[in-house]
Amino acid sequence: MINKLKIYDSYYNKDYSAGDQSSAVVFALTDRQTNLILSAPHATRSFTNKHDKLSDLFTGAITQYLGETENTSTLIRVKYTPYKCLISDYVAENNLQNHYFLDIHGFNQDIDYDICLGTAEYEAKDYPYLDKIIETAKKYNLKYVVNHPDYMGKAGLTGRYQKVFDKPNVIQMEIKKYLRDFYNHADMVENVTIPFLRDVIKGYKKIPD
Repeated sequence: MINKLKIYDSYYNKDYSAGDQSSAVVFALTDRQTNLILSAPHATRSFTNKHDKLSDLFTGAITQYLGETENTSTLIRVKYTPYKCLISDYVAENNLQNHYFLDIHGFNQDIDYDICLGTAEYEAKDYPYLDKIIETAKKYNLKYVVNHPDYMGKAGLTGRYQKVFDKPNVIQMEIKKYLRDFYNHADMVENVTIPFLRDVIKGYKKIPD
């Protein structure tokens, strides 16, 4: 597992996290015909708010690995562009409103949580699977928070999806660095992060279409 994650990471981490500059697309959709799409909007560097944003390290590799091993659709940024190019635009323009999204991000700030779950403008009770995610986080002893003021998802895919499609189908999941870093915390990634996310994915697959 760890070796494969490192191989995938080299793809997104290429050229100071610029990704594959030869790619014809900015976001790569791998459609495995699932009602859930795992998304990693910052797998490479991006340009937003008139400046470069660093990549959310390791999120691309983890999302790609989970998509393949759990046979789940993925939508991943594969290259940096020196202009604004948002995953929310891709989702809206391609009419992906009939899907759930688990939007995987990373945070490094000194916040006393392992994962932050954002539901933007909708209330937590509106989400059909949030309780299950929380239950799964508890199973793995992960300290979680719902709608931390800095990580509610209002400005990202979660909020945009709600405005365009009027559905509470996207949860922004921010994961702390030590849970993503398979170079320095391989045991944690292999025994906690990946199993936790696998359980979350399996729960989504039980939601009726």
